[in-house]
Amino acid sequence: MSPLIDRVAMESVFGPDELVTPDDAALAGIAHEPTRVFLRDVGLPDQMGWFQADQLLVDGDLRIGGEAWQAVSRKYPSCPFDMSAWLSLGGIGMDDVMVDTRTGVVYCIPEDGSPHVLNSGVDELAFFLHALEEERPDYDPEAATDEGVDPEGAHDRLLALMRRTDAAAMENEDSAWYLVLRYVRNLMQD
Repeated sequence: MSPLIDRVAMESVFGPDELVTPDDAALAGIAHEPTRVFLRDVGLPDQMGWFQADQLLVDGDLRIGGEAWQAVSRKYPSCPFDMSAWLSLGGIGMDDVMVDTRTGVVYCIPEDGSPHVLNSGVDELAFFLHALEEERPDYDPEAATDEGVDPEGAHDRLLALMRRTDAAAMENEDSAWYLVLRYVRNLMQD
């Protein structure tokens, strides 16, 4: 199955130098082939817009599972997710974003909440980030065009797109996406 978004589309809003694409050697530990291919060929933005890539991902020093994730697992004993194959991708605001390297599902651990599904895969994550950047002139006064801003319209279009594209991502009311959409609606103010 083809990813939802390709390198050309990502470059159109983030630029080629802002996309993190580790090489095959760095990605060798990722068992989920579509995730491995997407990270190698398309990539995620480094420090643009809503997402900041994990420095280890930027450096190509990927660390899957291990003691750090065992400690997180102990912190959330009732969490139904197996964190032993998680790889940190970065963050959205103060929330950590990681991918299960076996299944490709993207998870989020909010600053003050428990782990939950963020997206069905890295391509859905990238698609959402791309959509947010395309809508930026309508919700970010610093990026506004001569037509002005339309934060309510941007919010409604993004919410509909997110629900249509990856319904699982929008099931959790505490998802980071709802916080992002609140900032969109409020012209980048909380």
